[in-house]
Amino acid sequence: MASADSNNNFKKLAEIEAEQAPKPSPQLERNVMGTARNIGFIGNVLELYLSKALGMISALFGGSDLPAEESEEIKDLREGNFDNDNTIEPGGRAN
Repeated sequence: MASADSNNNFKKLAEIEAEQAPKPSPQLERNVMGTARNIGFIGNVLELYLSKALGMISALFGGSDLPAEESEEIKDLREGNFDNDNTIEPGGRAN
């Protein structure tokens, strides 16, 4: 029985503290939310466009956006050079 009374007392105390806590002004809340939206927008712009611009600058100066191994593999696939164990020889036999 005593534990039920103490739970009610703690709930009442929590309500009193919540009422006494200072509330932020609406202007302050608008300013914080506006700043958060602006930072999010700038982050999205950087993520979408800056990476593309840096890739284009890299390509202009002869850079590659793929590592050397990957670009060689893709080049081989485009030329029709397949590296597998069952390569068919012109005579019809597999090596």
